[in-house]
Amino acid sequence: MRRGAQIVLDCLRAEGVDLAFGYPGGAIMPLYDALEGSGIRHVLTRHEQGAVFAAEGYARATGKVGVAIATSGPGATNLVTGIADAKMDSVPLVCITGQVRSPLIGTDAFQETDVFGMTLSLTKWNRLVRSTEEIPRVIAEAFHWARSGRPGPVMIDIPVDMMKASVEFTGSVHFTPRAPACGSGRVGSESTFATTLIALLQQAKKPVALVGAGAKLSGAVEDLQQTLDLLNIPAFATVHGLGAVRQDSPYYLGMVGMHGTRAANMALDETDLLLVFGARLDDRVTGEPTRFAPHAKIVHFEIDPMQLDRARACELPVIGNLAETIPAFFQESQRAHLPDFSAWRAVASGAERAEPRKAGLAHPTKSFLEQLFARMPENGTVLADVGQHQMWAAQCFRASSPRGFITSGGLGAMGFALPAAVGVQLGRPNTTVLCVSGDGGFQMNIQELATVHRLELPIKMVIIDNKFLGMVRQWQELFFARNYAETDLSDNPDFVEIAKAYKISASLLKEEEFLDPAASANVARRLDRFLRSNQPELLVFECHPEANVYPMVPSGASLSEMVFEE
Repeated sequence: MRRGAQIVLDCLRAEGVDLAFGYPGGAIMPLYDALEGSGIRHVLTRHEQGAVFAAEGYARATGKVGVAIATSGPGATNLVTGIADAKMDSVPLVCITGQVRSPLIGTDAFQETDVFGMTLSLTKWNRLVRSTEEIPRVIAEAFHWARSGRPGPVMIDIPVDMMKASVEFTGSVHFTPRAPACGSGRVGSESTFATTLIALLQQAKKPVALVGAGAKLSGAVEDLQQTLDLLNIPAFATVHGLGAVRQDSPYYLGMVGMHGTRAANMALDETDLLLVFGARLDDRVTGEPTRFAPHAKIVHFEIDPMQLDRARACELPVIGNLAETIPAFFQESQRAHLPDFSAWRAVASGAERAEPRKAGLAHPTKSFLEQLFARMPENGTVLADVGQHQMWAAQCFRASSPRGFITSGGLGAMGFALPAAVGVQLGRPNTTVLCVSGDGGFQMNIQELATVHRLELPIKMVIIDNKFLGMVRQWQELFFARNYAETDLSDNPDFVEIAKAYKISASLLKEEEFLDPAASANVARRLDRFLRSNQPELLVFECHPEANVYPMVPSGASLSEMVFEE
């Protein structure tokens, strides 16, 4: 006989879980009571949102399923932002919440919320447990859906009385779905789609490849690299695709989209054949959807059929796991006669496609991040929060580590990076983890400095402090006549002193000091010490309040209509 709470933990261990993040409360207390001796390490964060973002960071860094635990009511509602983030960015996540006693459900009992209804549209699958006996099957099914097809979040809500009840437990169960998981099928045979695609390539004059997160999530990075080497066509990545293509590849043009490179955006605007490898083609990538790749036929490699035809119809959908469909295409391509696209590649990557720059002017914040990133080990991980610093970091990222750049992309959740860095560092303990935040976003989960200190995690934290909600201010400057309504953060606290209050070493680097040639050697030493420290460190970089991120594609514009610094 086992109590429901013990069965939950037994089933988590059977799924390979040895680490979970959470915050206790009344309705989840039986689960916490059973933790000792369960084989699962629990990390106490200082807020449930910190727990779910940490679980996300762990999942994004390792490819394993992240687990977050919270109580009913406010505990569950505080998970919602992280669940939505995981849904948008295809992160495998299992969230477990306690619920009020089953006889009280529907009576507006203390800390009762309809977790099932609340998360229905934000999860791949969710379930309110109806009996202690069904716990093993529910957990098995939850992990199946979190991992299968396009990964994503699931939610299990368990009434407290069912965690207290004892039933006979014979062991965890294996869940087998009645129908194939979403996206596990394929349109046509491997040879059929490959033959069609090869014919399209033979007819094309300006083909390009767009790489998204799907290439990494599927484990198809090496296969994709082989394929791109063979095709030798211009290639670029979404913000989640960064690291999937070798930075030194002669055909790689950088990041594409709203703040992408001019070369990538112009090539995408001019192409006559677009190969999409695991990208959703959302508006930050496409610009105005009706003007996206206007001359191109689209071939879309995608595991989730629901992601097809979002911007406009694709001529050839290739539905399935990219770890299967890309090798199938590569095998056929090796036997085919493909055109030489080197002339088109030279045009696409030519010097005239470079971003126009003011003569002799370097962007101080980008220069700072470039120097910092250049000191990172090849297997290091950069996490970016959301805002201007996020785009500067993405533009400066140069490593070829598939899981080396992590950010909240689809949802754009400020406050993501610091708690996510906790999960990344625990998932990859021997990796240098660099967390880059803005002064606005850092304060949204600043309490997780306590988690960093308690666990003695050697996370390196950078705050780009412009004393504004920078990205909103930039749009206000460009499109709202400089009406900086409610974006002024000039009364920010002293972040260095706050970090020290959490017993974390911290220092300040001002833009003018960074730009002073006489101080360059000292700055270099400081950056080296910062990254090499075996303790958590915080570095605040104060930059100009009105620094902007360029290039930029304005809302409603096509990718060819980028705005540059005047």
